[in-house]
This record gives sequence, structure tokens and C-alpha cells, in this order.
Amino acid sequence: DILYKVDRASMAASLEVRVPFLNREVVHFTTQLPLELKLRGLTTKFLLKKVAASLLPPGIVQRPKKGFNMPVAYWLTGELKTLVQDMLSPEQLQKHGLFNPAYVAELLRQHLERKRDHRKLLWTLLMFQLWHEKYLTGH
Repeated sequence: DILYKVDRASMAASLEVRVPFLNREVVHFTTQLPLELKLRGLTTKFLLKKVAASLLPPGIVQRPKKGFNMPVAYWLTGELKTLVQDMLSPEQLQKHGLFNPAYVAELLRQHLERKRDHRKLLWTLLMFQLWHEKYLTGH
């Protein structure tokens, strides 16, 4: 699932992505390692981190996994700003009567003024509104 997503995202950005840990020889080598070299207490990838510690800064070796997120916060204040303001306007929300327009307006104001990061709520509301428009109101 993740390889497919990385492949699609990298192709869209004209990037060539490699997956060195899926090399057959690397996979064969790691499957032969004793468990205590792979997992030490709650530390996963123990041997890999030991080797990487001599090559990379501690902040890289010790940081937790981090996925590739969509830049939703950026989109909502940039190229999607007009769309989100239109779709989440009090008038638009009052049409359906499902959400509190004053509350949504406050979320949007705080986000656009960069006082609070409401990207998850705003994105969810925006997607719902777009879905509602397309499938329930037929526009």
C-alpha cells in the first residue's frame, strides 16, 4: 500500500524513489539476523540504528517514523483559500443546517490568521461540503 502511494506521489513530482531496504540481498541478510539485533527492548531496527549512529546526526537516527503528509494547512491558506471560504461560508453552511456557521467561521478565521492549526477539521468540513454539493444537491 505505501509503496504504491510513494510511487504515485514521486511520479507526480518527477522524482525517482529508491527502496534500498527491499533489495533481495538486504532482505535475505536481515531475515537471518537474530531477533535481539533487530529488537532491543522497545527499540526497533536496533542494528540499523547502531550502524546509522556513526553516519547520521542523533536527531535523524532517534526520531520516530514520519510519514509524508499532504500540505493541507498550506493549501487552505493558499490555492484553496477562496474555495474553502466559499464552501464554508455561513450562507453555504446554513443551506444544509448541519454545522454551526459561527463555530466554523471562527475555526477558519483562526487558521487563516495562523493563530491555530485547524487543518484537519477544515479539510474534513471542506470535503464533506464538496461531497454534499456533488451527490446530495446535484450541483
